[in-house]
Amino acid sequence: MTVRYIIDSYEFGKMTINGIDYHSDLIITPSKIIDDWWRKSGHNLTLEDLPGIDWSILHTVFIGTGWLGLMNVDQRIFDLLEEHEIAFVIKPTPIAVKEFNRSIHDLKLGLFHLTC
Repeated sequence: MTVRYIIDSYEFGKMTINGIDYHSDLIITPSKIIDDWWRKSGHNLTLEDLPGIDWSILHTVFIGTGWLGLMNVDQRIFDLLEEHEIAFVIKPTPIAVKEFNRSIHDLKLGLFHLTC
């Protein structure tokens, strides 16, 4: 079952989704929000940071790389997205949030770093 998530607002260190405030990095899947998400290596996003994601169902992946865009994305993630023919947006979080909300697809994944 998919849920329609709307990001109501984002500011440094805080994101409000469907009226609920979050203060840590987030993964928004088509069916749930995973809060308090930590990566193994702080400002680097690797495949190991994304266990249990069903890539086969996704249409688009939005990666918010932080307020200033300081989070790096491992090349293996680009390779995986291309292999599964998944569209992607990788931008600083303020921009990625806007793109996430504009997307009409329910089968989307949001990976958002809320600081830096």
